[in-house]
Amino acid sequence: MDPANLRVEFEKQIKDADGKIAAAENTLTQLKEYKTKLLGGLETLDILDPKEETAPPAPPATPTE
Repeated sequence: MDPANLRVEFEKQIKDADGKIAAAENTLTQLKEYKTKLLGGLETLDILDPKEETAPPAPPATPTE
């Protein structure tokens, strides 16, 4: 292949790669939003149905003299 044809082919491949990168970034953004919604759902479930009741920690014993 001559340099002119190579240049055209490389530019075509770069354009294709840019399109794939944009699509992947869009998918990544959607997946991050989905994960955030799932985490919010878990937080809601924890509020509505806590796994275990935890008592506040006892204060440290004060030394007596």
